[in-house]
Amino acid sequence: MKWLVNFGRRTVVTLSLLSGSGIALAWDGVIQGVPTQIDVTDGADLGFRVYVAAPTGGSGWCSLSYNWAYLNSTDSNYSAYVAAVLMAKATGSSVLIYQTRDANGFCHIGYLAAL
Repeated sequence: MKWLVNFGRRTVVTLSLLSGSGIALAWDGVIQGVPTQIDVTDGADLGFRVYVAAPTGGSGWCSLSYNWAYLNSTDSNYSAYVAAVLMAKATGSSVLIYQTRDANGFCHIGYLAAL
């Protein structure tokens, strides 16, 4: 009987950890494709915008109202994100953009992979 109680405790702890990690990894949208346009404006106001005109994969944009995602200059690792997007645009390579929807409904880049 003691082993059953210990098993039950471990199961509850394991399930709690797994369910919590799923929330942390949730994305509102995922797009794969070649960047077709880049807009640059004030760094703190949707400063670097990436457009993908014809996505080739992913679940879609985080919002049906927009076909772009953004970074602000204050975002962690901003320079690396910008460099990866510019390189992909220059070489015609695909990127994989994971986004979260911000409070205003815009798609904020949270993870990017140059493919």
